[in-house]
Amino acid sequence: MGKIILAREEDRGWNVQTVSAIFVFSLVIGVIGIPVGAVLSSIMQKRLNDSSVAVMYGFFLGPIFLGMLIGIFIGKIVINTKDHTKCGKCKGKMFPMSQEDLLFKIPVTEEKYKDAMQYLAKSMSRVSGISSIEGRQRGCYVCVYRCVQCANKIVRIKDFMPVHGRCYDMGTYYFDYKEFVHARGTDDLESQSIFGD
Repeated sequence: MGKIILAREEDRGWNVQTVSAIFVFSLVIGVIGIPVGAVLSSIMQKRLNDSSVAVMYGFFLGPIFLGMLIGIFIGKIVINTKDHTKCGKCKGKMFPMSQEDLLFKIPVTEEKYKDAMQYLAKSMSRVSGISSIEGRQRGCYVCVYRCVQCANKIVRIKDFMPVHGRCYDMGTYYFDYKEFVHARGTDDLESQSIFGD
């Protein structure tokens, strides 16, 4: 089984995939406005006794654009557009401290963790490859991010479950570096830094 590819681009907030998904979702919702717009346009033309282009297409296109705006609003809520790697202290951009992510195994059977930080901090154990993750265990890729402005750090944990040669995404977690290392009781989350320190 090969290494799971981390979609680090999801950390950037408004990436191409996110914008595309929200736009398509807004178009789908906008389609609902077509019959509404047609009926509204017909009613308003009769009521105003005016079949001008402005009245005809204004009331027809209005519900479509309204539907698309509602679609964008709902899509933004449903699709996570938060830029997780914006520093919580100075709002600067945070970057991975290493080229490669560290691989850990997690001895877990439940779908969701009650206290993700405490459970992961205490339960993760370093492994060299996915083949070391057995049976009902899960794995996670760990990457430490650091702000280039104030040196604040966060830990990104990509949780996955290997099943029959495939890796299923089980969620991504972000924790304050100091809090996570304190809960873990050891500082073994950094590989060779690309920042030169």
